[in-house]
Amino acid sequence: MSDVDISSFDYNDIGRVYDFKSPLHVGEYFALELTSPIPPGSVPVVDQDSGMCIGYLFGISGVYDVYDATGEYLGKYELPLESPLIDPLDIILLGGWFLKNGAKLVTLLKGGGASLVKAGSIKLTEHLVSLLRGRLKLGLSPRALKFLPQAAAHMDDINRYVPVTLIERAIRYGKRGADYKAVVDKGFKRYEIKMTKYRLKDKGKQIYEKQDYILEVVVNERDWVVKHFLYK
Repeated sequence: MSDVDISSFDYNDIGRVYDFKSPLHVGEYFALELTSPIPPGSVPVVDQDSGMCIGYLFGISGVYDVYDATGEYLGKYELPLESPLIDPLDIILLGGWFLKNGAKLVTLLKGGGASLVKAGSIKLTEHLVSLLRGRLKLGLSPRALKFLPQAAAHMDDINRYVPVTLIERAIRYGKRGADYKAVVDKGFKRYEIKMTKYRLKDKGKQIYEKQDYILEVVVNERDWVVKHFLYK
């Protein structure tokens, strides 16, 4: 769940930086619109903390083609020949659950890597995770976005939550227009970007339901404080 404490909000606040955590169910995640095609059956690499797909893997027998979050091919990735089942730099996810010797673990090395949401198991090294996360943030401003309390409160709502990375990309690359509701403060602008949300429909067959959305973000361009966001 998110670390937002809505009971302590000061609604006169001018905006704060928050450390949001995804409230999504296991098997739910967001993804960017693919600008390059990826092979059918590619495995999404999902950051569980944010609920964001950071890339894709395709292959068998320990050798995989690696694609970033937009579908751009990055090269081949070969699994280490010998490695411990659980390593501080690695996470294994099988069918939506962390596994160790067949036991389900709800939490394993929290925040320490990425998770794979697909039947079967693939071991990820920290190097590969860092590469995919770095590609996801390529071109984005290192300056952290701030949120008005009303907007931050929506991050605890499973039906309103959106990874901050998507909000950043909407502002950076999205379609820009006026915020028609900003009558007094003309500093607010509205940005729109396409995104996709996946939900696990059949756990046994690992079938996902895909839904495309338009993410709308209203932000003050003077201080980059997010006033409002929603997807529809």
